[in-house]
Formats: sequence, structure tokens, C-alpha cells
Amino acid sequence: MAKFVSLSFWITLAVYLALASPLAVGWIETWLAANLPVLGSPVANLLTSRVVAGVIWGSIALFIVAPGWRLLWKLPLAGRWFANRYFPDLNGKWVVTIQSNWPIVEHLKNAAASKGITFDPFTNELPDLLEASFDVKIKQSWFRTDVVFLPNDKTPLLSSETISVEFFKSDSGKKSIAWIFEQTNKQDNTQRLAVTDQPKFHGSAVLTVNEDATELQGQYWQNRSWNHGLNAAGLITMKRTN
Repeated sequence: MAKFVSLSFWITLAVYLALASPLAVGWIETWLAANLPVLGSPVANLLTSRVVAGVIWGSIALFIVAPGWRLLWKLPLAGRWFANRYFPDLNGKWVVTIQSNWPIVEHLKNAAASKGITFDPFTNELPDLLEASFDVKIKQSWFRTDVVFLPNDKTPLLSSETISVEFFKSDSGKKSIAWIFEQTNKQDNTQRLAVTDQPKFHGSAVLTVNEDATELQGQYWQNRSWNHGLNAAGLITMKRTN
């Protein structure tokens, strides 16, 4: 989010608001003195420049750090405008379906190791993609976004860590994210990794956000066992569940 509205914008806004605050304070004091004289004097004692500046800085900090900005994104009409003008709020739980080209890679590997088996991906019928599902949590603040894959019993995933998430908007308004991650796999005496697997590797994906920000879809690739020519890639679809 900070890519579209940088920290310098908020600092500039806070400075201008602080400079304009004496005028606002003077108008409030004049109105109170004319309409509510009982409150005029106590309020005048409270509304010092230091207090006003503190309120301004505190409000802006609450907006971008708390993160209070999510409240605006939830407003009926303004929320859609903010999502279109900047970027949607992706916070929440998602279910992810990954379709990997690993069966094609495995066919090539087996053909290379055999004298009787042949496989040409340009002429032979291609096998179905390998599908796997994960529960995912996206934690999006003004300055950072984390995409966390949760482990399950059907895959060797132990943990995932987001290295970087970048937001992009095309001239036509289409929104996409580029995501780089590091994955750690389980490896112990009772559940050894396959020889084609690795305990830790990196991957990335480019995902397009649909209009109502309920689905992210695109392609991914990773460098697992790249040194053996076995790194795979495929399709990834993320659907919001809450």
C-alpha cells in the first residue's frame, strides 16, 4: 500500500494540518464563546498547539500503523473507491489450489533414466497436472504484506515465509501482485523427504486480482532441485474464505 501512498505523503499531510490547526482552534474557541460560553474557557485551555499536534500525529499513526485504514476500506461506497484507487484489502483467510507440472518433469526424468521408455512433451500426450490444496492467511499492513501457507498432512510443507510482495496496477486498472517466498519442508527420521525434494527452497508467483478481490490467479515457479533440472512450475488460484 505504501507504494501508492508513501510515508512522505503522511508526513507532509501532518505538517500542513499542524500549520492549519491554529486557525481551526481559533474558530472553535470563537464559536464556543458565542454559543457555549461555559465550555469556551476550559476548551481553550485544552486546545494548545502541542495537544493539537499530538492528536494529528496520533491519528495519522493510528490510521497507517494500527491499521485504521482498513475501516475506510469497509465503508459501503468509499471502500470500493479506495480499493479501486489504491489497492484492495487482502487481509483474511484463503484456500489455495496449486497445479504443478511435476508429472511432466517426472516423465522426462524417468525417460532419461530408462533405455526402453521414451517421452517427448511436444508429441506425447501430457499427464494431468499434480494438484495440492493449502489454507493460507494473508496479513496486509500499510507497509508490508505476508502470505502464510499453513502446513497440512498431505504435503511436506513445514512453514513458509514471505520475502517480498509487490503491488502493481496497469493503465487499464488491472491489479496484480508479485510474490517471492521461502518454503521449509519437513525432514526427520520418520518422514524423510524424497530424493527429488529439498528441505528449503525459494519460489515466486505473479497473481492477478479479480474485481471484488475474492480471487487471486496466476502462475508460480520455484527453484527446488534446480541443480538437477527438476524445478517445477504451474498454476495457482487463491480464493477468499472470509
